[in-house]
Amino acid sequence: MSAIGHYVHIHLAGSAAGIDLFGRSGDAQHDREIGETVLEIREQLVDERERLQRMAADLGVGESALLTTAARVGERVGRLKPNDSLVHRTALTDLVELEAMRDAVAGKVAGWQALLAVVDTHEALDRGELEMLLDQGLEQHDRLTEAHRIAATRALGI
Repeated sequence: MSAIGHYVHIHLAGSAAGIDLFGRSGDAQHDREIGETVLEIREQLVDERERLQRMAADLGVGESALLTTAARVGERVGRLKPNDSLVHRTALTDLVELEAMRDAVAGKVAGWQALLAVVDTHEALDRGELEMLLDQGLEQHDRLTEAHRIAATRALGI
């Protein structure tokens, strides 16, 4: 398989885990506005994943079920974090999950940037679509950064 095929497989797997994380965390956030922001971004991630699946198909690589399953299992294992409460969700959990979501979106942004770097050598890639996805990812990161600031004040400032 080509390098770009492997690369797309990795980002498809990450997108599946990201969608799971954003859905679970958005529903559980203490701050409803932050939760709504996270769930709005999740909906965009679902659309982005469909676009990435189409790109993979156009590149002739499809999706790796093994990588996707491994990423989703990793997301579930990532839920096991010490927060001084084994039973209840805490404000610290909200903060740590927002950090994970920001990191995930930063990785996705880097993926769009990488694909844009080679867009002229792969007919299956569309510059306009990749630029739109990159802009959307940057805007998502900004929104998560603001949510993180609010959650940090709540979790650490009290």
